[in-house]
Amino acid sequence: MHERGRERKGEQKGLRRAVCALCLLALGFSVLPLYGMTGYNHPYYDDFGFSAVPHQVWKETGDLGAALKAALKNAAQTRYTWQGTYTGTLLSNLQPGTFSEGLYWISGCFLLTAFLGCFWFFFATVFGRRGLGLMRWETTVLSSLTLTVMLQFMPDMGEAFYWFNGGVGNVFIYSLMALSAALLVRLYRTESRGGAAGLTAVLLLCMAALGGGSYSGGLFSLCALACVLAWLFGKCRPRRWRFLLCFAVLAAGFVYSMTAPGNAVRAGMIGYSCSPVKAVARSLYEGVILMAGYVRFPLLGLTALVSPLLWRAAKDSPYTFRHPFWLIFLTAGLFCAQLTPPIYSIASIGDGRIQDTYWLCFVVLWLLWVYVLLGFAARKWPEARPEPLGRAVVALGLCLSLAGCLGCRYPGDTLYGVQNMTGNSAWMSLVSGEAAQYDREMTERERLLNDDTQPVVTLEPLTAVPRIFMEDELEPGAVYDVRPSLCRYYGKEAIRLAGEEERP
Repeated sequence: MHERGRERKGEQKGLRRAVCALCLLALGFSVLPLYGMTGYNHPYYDDFGFSAVPHQVWKETGDLGAALKAALKNAAQTRYTWQGTYTGTLLSNLQPGTFSEGLYWISGCFLLTAFLGCFWFFFATVFGRRGLGLMRWETTVLSSLTLTVMLQFMPDMGEAFYWFNGGVGNVFIYSLMALSAALLVRLYRTESRGGAAGLTAVLLLCMAALGGGSYSGGLFSLCALACVLAWLFGKCRPRRWRFLLCFAVLAAGFVYSMTAPGNAVRAGMIGYSCSPVKAVARSLYEGVILMAGYVRFPLLGLTALVSPLLWRAAKDSPYTFRHPFWLIFLTAGLFCAQLTPPIYSIASIGDGRIQDTYWLCFVVLWLLWVYVLLGFAARKWPEARPEPLGRAVVALGLCLSLAGCLGCRYPGDTLYGVQNMTGNSAWMSLVSGEAAQYDREMTERERLLNDDTQPVVTLEPLTAVPRIFMEDELEPGAVYDVRPSLCRYYGKEAIRLAGEEERP
């Protein structure tokens, strides 16, 4: 009997290792080509606009200290001329291309690594033993599968990781939010005074950065942390004063950012906005529409695959799960709240880089909703034993995931299939040579732009642009006109595109 029991445990352990390996392999298949594409990437649009001043200082002096001072001064001035988000503004002034276009690959690696590291830490902490009760191998499965879905079905991969200015002010800020949430859980759980002091110090730095991050992320963080504070003080929980200090720093940074004179300047230049009342009402409407649109086969497949793990954790949890629907209603409201700033300022839910953050936020909330609903079901029907259905649920998850992959398409695209998934699209660009061709043509453009003997430069149109990269900003009809920023960055009088005069 003992030998049979040991054999069974050994088989279970081997099965768990195999499952973890397969899930990590899926994540690796999604991530590796994204890292590979960073070597072919080049600065884009606002990368030039924000870093033009420190770039010129670096070019003229070669002095790192002088370039840093110029970046700080330029970031401070931006508060009065364009926007108050000081975290993204300062980092954008110091984007790797500031010192050399050949270093721009660092930006993609930085954004990808920050995203993967912060969100993995979040899932391991919040869903692990310190939080909702998943075992280590279970958090490995949940983290790898969830990150795979997040990446493969990212609404706009280019603006998330391959445009530093766009990514650092949005997806990076939400990565910091995930890190901060995990650290808050650890702060609540720690019993060491020294550990609590260290965690508090790190959290205060994170809160200061989040306060000057995106307006959507800042508002979401403030509302979420306010709800946590209300619960902590209502229950007289430990560490509540440390949480209050974190909230105060976050609020101070957010108010400082929101009251920047440059916000009014930017609003005046954009020329359209929305009233506060209408912005709140519309954010609720648009938020519901977004959430409904996210519930598709890929997310349903992920839900089915991780449900057996969440069921086990919820069933063994000490939580009562008395009011799951109120919790879902509250967090759904928090999701909608983050849409208010862009709707108020530009009468829109935002471009791709902002919609990326909505997607990341919803996936996390969705998993939490599934967990609390399973916990509610386990308390309501304690005699229920769904374990025999586990294999069927996993099989259903695999089928739904396959259907989601086959039915994947870009907005406005008529083609469906796995080639539209971000990781697969990156693989195709690498294997076909499209990425290398784009890199060669962009390198040639940069060679001409860096030639100080030519005040007026004529550039050739690009013949290849990978799908997960940004569009050619010099093409007629491009959404943004990058030429003024390029002229300031490279010190040119004019920049033209070959043959554009002949075009109608």
